[in-house]
Amino acid sequence: MLVIVPEPNPPSSTAASGPASSGPASPAPPRRRPGGRSARVQDAVATAALDQLLEHGLPGLTIRGVAQAAGVAETTVYRRWPSTNHLAAAALLKLADDDNPLPDTGSLENDLRELLEQVVALLSRREVMRVVRGAAAMDDDDPTVAAAKDAFFSRRFANSTLIVKRAIARGELPAGTDAFRLIETLVAPAYLRAILVDRPLDDELVDTCVRFAIAGARAEPGTVNPPQP
Repeated sequence: MLVIVPEPNPPSSTAASGPASSGPASPAPPRRRPGGRSARVQDAVATAALDQLLEHGLPGLTIRGVAQAAGVAETTVYRRWPSTNHLAAAALLKLADDDNPLPDTGSLENDLRELLEQVVALLSRREVMRVVRGAAAMDDDDPTVAAAKDAFFSRRFANSTLIVKRAIARGELPAGTDAFRLIETLVAPAYLRAILVDRPLDDELVDTCVRFAIAGARAEPGTVNPPQP
């Protein structure tokens, strides 16, 4: 008797690519860690730029010097910071991130006085003034530089608005007080004297600025019967 044995079905493509495949498995693509080398390079460059600004001012800031201090190639710096103005902008943001303890004395007047005393102490350091004067001299036509200058002052004083919010909660200031404007009124004369005017950053300046900032906030339009000290 003739027995016909059917031919086995050819293996499907799914089976060929399944677990039975003897070929080497493709390695999974590496997962990128958040931050990583790029973040470390940015921090190293910003720190090196700030150190140079503090020591030499804007005229002494060079891409080569920053690259050497940061331990990276000059081409690495040029790719992200194509000019010394861009490096100075990175240095400003680094300086702005330096934390100062926020006063919390329980009194608006004392909080503002301590805050302004911190600013005066900072502006009294010659190396810090090199950075501040360099920032004032940087070209605002470059949007990167303009944004960095704005961010520098915003970061320096954004947290300080909490002083005003606490004062409102205690009834020392009217609701709706513009916190940023009050802080701006408080610190602006100190920066003006430090950068442009040859006048001392003394206790009289601090006392005057504190009084004017509080009086101005209490006299804002729409304030009825502002609270008395």
